[in-house]
Amino acid sequence: MGRLSTFLLKGLGLFLLGVIALFVAWTILSTVVSIVVSLLVTVAVLGAIALAAYGLFSLLRGDDDQNSVETTPIGRSLESRERDAAPADPERRARSRYVDGEIDEAELERELDRLLEEDDGADGRSSRSRSRDLDRR
Repeated sequence: MGRLSTFLLKGLGLFLLGVIALFVAWTILSTVVSIVVSLLVTVAVLGAIALAAYGLFSLLRGDDDQNSVETTPIGRSLESRERDAAPADPERRARSRYVDGEIDEAELERELDRLLEEDDGADGRSSRSRSRDLDRR
């Protein structure tokens, strides 16, 4: 064998070894990726099952709370329902009714004016100083 044939045989052997190494690396990489993807899919499916079970449980349990849900208007926030449940001063109640959309701006102004007139007799302050205090809030 000549020098050229030895060089070609070594080159072919090196090429085959490189191809085999690439195939092994590709196999390992694809196995790892498939394991990771299958784990992610499994977690997503188990999460969906757990969420569905929780929703079904809360739906079945919700029959006891259905009366309280029907008595509160739809679209009102939890904060506004808590404000209504707690005793509040008339001014705050009027403002929360305005925020909730139960009354318009003109009706809010009339209500605040009426409250100012009632306060004038109670604490002796003028309605102007009281209205300035309201504007600062």
